[in-house]
Amino acid sequence: MNISHISVSRKQLFDECPQKYKYQYHLKLEHEEPEPFYFLYGTLIHKIAEEYVKGRGKLTLENVTSSVLNGEIPVEEDKAGNPVYAPKLELEYKKRLPEHLRAIKKLSDQIGLDGHTEYKFKYDLDPPNGKFVVGVIDRLIQRGDHFFIIDYKTTKKGMWRKDSRSILTDLQLRCYSRVVQKEFKVPAENIKAALYYVEGGNLIGAKFSHQALVDAENELLSAHKQIESMPPEAAWGNVGRTCRFCAFRKRCPFYSLT
Repeated sequence: MNISHISVSRKQLFDECPQKYKYQYHLKLEHEEPEPFYFLYGTLIHKIAEEYVKGRGKLTLENVTSSVLNGEIPVEEDKAGNPVYAPKLELEYKKRLPEHLRAIKKLSDQIGLDGHTEYKFKYDLDPPNGKFVVGVIDRLIQRGDHFFIIDYKTTKKGMWRKDSRSILTDLQLRCYSRVVQKEFKVPAENIKAALYYVEGGNLIGAKFSHQALVDAENELLSAHKQIESMPPEAAWGNVGRTCRFCAFRKRCPFYSLT
């Protein structure tokens, strides 16, 4: 199948369902239904946090939030490169927003407003063969030769959140740490990474061994090769509980098996 690059989210989607990967990234089909609002809300929160940190405190968090919600600052770009602005918030998210803003302010007050925001990376997992991994680190702070990675999460409290044990196998944070290790040429022990859950203001952090970072890179390279070598007709669907949330379920021949 076609693969221009791998990312943690693309690997996770392929693991979830090769057929879904084929629809989204090989055939590049449009979603048949609107994207669930919580995805866009997560992007909105990330944008508010990004703009606030980039402003280094020149604007209050309230002013930044107002600019984003009022359409003065786009929250992302669509596939054609056109700006996408914040939609009208649904009632549930209006209620959740103040707590999330307080959590962003709390963390910023604790750790400061320095460092990179939306740090983009792209590097070859198998040079010089062009098997690239790409991604964006929400926030990357450098203090001397030590680095701190933060990934914002809007996940509600419950079973889907990582804890101090499960975070140790988190592929996303291990990938980000590997990127920092290679691009800044620092040892693994100089890198800390954390998920920051804005609902509750919980920071779940970890340090990874050098081997854990190498393993993350190998996992991504293996996924890249697996996708690249898979004939499109061999990309069957994984039938399960996630099927009813799939944006391609109306066209998927496997959905009738659920």
